[in-house]
Amino acid sequence: MLKTRLIAALALLAFNTQAATLIEVKSSQGQSKVWREGSMSRMDTGDDGYMVVDSKAETMYVVMPKERRVMDMSDLLKTSAAGSNGIKVAFSKQGAGPGIAGYATTHYRYTANGRDCGSVLASPQAMKDSGLQDTLDLMQRMASRADAMMSAFGGQADPCQRAGAQLSEHAGKIGAPMRITSPDGQLVSEIVRIDKKAKLPPNAFAIPQGYQVFNAGQMLRQLPNIQDMMQQMQQR
Repeated sequence: MLKTRLIAALALLAFNTQAATLIEVKSSQGQSKVWREGSMSRMDTGDDGYMVVDSKAETMYVVMPKERRVMDMSDLLKTSAAGSNGIKVAFSKQGAGPGIAGYATTHYRYTANGRDCGSVLASPQAMKDSGLQDTLDLMQRMASRADAMMSAFGGQADPCQRAGAQLSEHAGKIGAPMRITSPDGQLVSEIVRIDKKAKLPPNAFAIPQGYQVFNAGQMLRQLPNIQDMMQQMQQR
């Protein structure tokens, strides 16, 4: 009897360690996948590459199999830049939207600094089912760092592109962005499936042994005038 219970418990444990949530997303660049389990996320980056994010440990690694390299971007996540990026994003509720991937949506138009950026069809229930909020929070911080760096170097991006650095804040209020379209109606991205009983790829969150690891934060600090740029980032 004890042996039977032990086998059943081990079987259940094995099943639970493989169960995950899979979010499939299509965009103008193609289709990609995001796997989530607990605090861990794995995101396709194309060409067999992937990103591993641990929202609890605040770590982020970009794995590049073709180059046999890993970019450690964790330091950038832990660099806090207070304040906004100077972009004011506003959402205007348009009413009920169509069902997407089995979820009811609400249609919003949104602007950045008064510029029309297009539409978002959002679902609070999909946000709950996908568990994306903590990962989006971390991605927002990364996007904010990138935006601050670009500004420090004098780069001027489209306000709608820079609004992406505030995605997490707004997604927490309106729900998961099931479909985003440009002002002229062209598809930017769409969540086409959320599977809460997906099977993880083998070694889904593992950093391959033998790969050369580069620390993105250390590399940036070696660039000329990087200290001035980092100060500008902290003041934003």
